[in-house]
Amino acid sequence: MNKMIAIRRVELGERHLRPGRTKHSSNGKDFPPFTSLVICQSPDDTGYFLMHICENGQAADTWHQNLEDAMHQAEWEFHVRTEEWIETNEAF
Repeated sequence: MNKMIAIRRVELGERHLRPGRTKHSSNGKDFPPFTSLVICQSPDDTGYFLMHICENGQAADTWHQNLEDAMHQAEWEFHVRTEEWIETNEAF
């Protein structure tokens, strides 16, 4: 798999829901609180990944058919507003 490209980023702060409306776990263990979200695209995929990043670097992700769906998930899950996203174009 080729490296993903981050196209949007937002830092989660006091105004956002934390831990969020969705429970994320791996191997039966809950993730620590997420501190940022990154929307990425893979050159091998037409969809978008909403990456949930923890302070310690752990990450969970959800896959979405389009950018709007990924941003809507972040809005529903954490109350991230559209205007809060920062556009970026960096390897992830």
